[in-house]
Amino acid sequence: QEHGPWTMSAWMQGEMVPVESNHMRLSDTETDKYGIPKIIMSVEWTENDDKMTQDFLEQQTEMFERMGFTNIAVSDSQAPPGSDIHEMGGVRMGKDPKTSLLNKHNQLHACPNVFVTDGACMTSTSTQNPTLMFMTLTARAANHAVDELKKMNL
Repeated sequence: QEHGPWTMSAWMQGEMVPVESNHMRLSDTETDKYGIPKIIMSVEWTENDDKMTQDFLEQQTEMFERMGFTNIAVSDSQAPPGSDIHEMGGVRMGKDPKTSLLNKHNQLHACPNVFVTDGACMTSTSTQNPTLMFMTLTARAANHAVDELKKMNL
């Protein structure tokens, strides 16, 4: 009996090491159809990312060969950062407004009525699903906001 055609795919999920020069900013010259400045994302893969990808391709090939697969084809999609995985750290948290956008309560230094509690404030999530951490950061930020409102008697 003839089987097939069967295929199998594998994708890697590697952690991009935080790079201080990676950033997002608003364009000084380009706007969208509503006149809002467009976002410019400035981020590049590093040598470490390329090495991690190459290691994955080699390990994937070896695993497939050991399982007896044939017609193995591996490739690097060359997708730009952020296109198919969730990069973190776009809104850095820290004490100094010159080097970070958020304070310890996840508030924007420049606009304290804005809180950022998703993955943007984190430089890393390891290999785990970060949803519970986002929920915790949100609860902590909400508690802080309520405490601040109570101080103002609102």
